Amino acid sequence: MARRDVSGSPVIPAIDVARGRTTKPAGIGGLSDPSDPVEVALHHRGQGAERVLMRILDPWEDRDSFLPLLRRMANLGVPLWVTVDNGVPGSAGDLAELLDLGAEAVGVFTASAERPSMLHHTSGRFGRDRVLGVMKVRRAGQGGWNVATRGGGTPVDARVWAAMLADLGAGLILPHSLDREGTGRGFDLELIQAMTEAVDARVAASGGCGTPRHLEAALARGAANVLVNRMLHEGACSLGEVTRHVRAGHTIADFPAGR
Repeated sequence: MARRDVSGSPVIPAIDVARGRTTKPAGIGGLSDPSDPVEVALHHRGQGAERVLMRILDPWEDRDSFLPLLRRMANLGVPLWVTVDNGVPGSAGDLAELLDLGAEAVGVFTASAERPSMLHHTSGRFGRDRVLGVMKVRRAGQGGWNVATRGGGTPVDARVWAAMLADLGAGLILPHSLDREGTGRGFDLELIQAMTEAVDARVAASGGCGTPRHLEAALARGAANVLVNRMLHEGACSLGEVTRHVRAGHTIADFPAGR
């Protein structure tokens, strides 16, 4: 079993951002600007968020649209994970810039598949805890998943690629299920378990969460962290409610470190 997060709540709110704004206005009550990622993150922080994931949907070529936002987010006083979905950074220095601007950890979808040496360089310079091994995956038959890049599928086995990302220095593996994304049907539990068995690194569940029980199920399958987006963003429940629910069934003692 892969290592578990023992630093506090395993629940991490995720915010999707394009051109400095949330991709959809938040349904959270009391916000003056529901499309401002900073205001949404501030709300989550007030509900007890110990870190926030900001998923940038802009390509690296449009970095001028998300770097100012990162500077604003870095002043919130809550650790920030940043992933960039599209395109490939010019060099490992671009990842270093995100870290220097205040990101606690960074990850790149396309670049991790097309220029994995960037992850190795970043991990060697900043440490494993600063690198997220993120990937988008689709099911490929019974009990199998393939990596997807640039909107298309590849023949690359997701478990093999996860192990390679861990070897390159990623301290946490984040496989995002495209099959479950936006469905609210729950995480792909088989994927989570397969990943925890494939890598000697922490694994985060992503894609499909619709209820607090889905979080419990993912944690029971070995996820160290669980990402929540739509359920919180649409105002179905608050982060505080979700965290209390999860902690009622899973105390920190239930997440021992090590194998």
